[in-house]
Amino acid sequence: MIELTAEQRLELKADAPRAIDPETQTKYVLVKEDVYERLEALLVPERMTLSEQQAALHAAGLRAGWDDPEMGMYDREASQE
Repeated sequence: MIELTAEQRLELKADAPRAIDPETQTKYVLVKEDVYERLEALLVPERMTLSEQQAALHAAGLRAGWDDPEMGMYDREASQE
């Protein structure tokens, strides 16, 4: 693990801090460890139980507005095909 300089710490205050390796020109997006762990759980499904996966997907659907009564229109149209 590397330790940040004062200048690097200031850069982390951006919404989506980014870094670049000057030798390879590889770009990185930096996230806090707790955010990474939440993302990792979604991106590596075998680290979550089936019920945890279902709960995460359900919560994402609610945040996306899938529980809105008007979304039922899509279910009705799909069933008519």
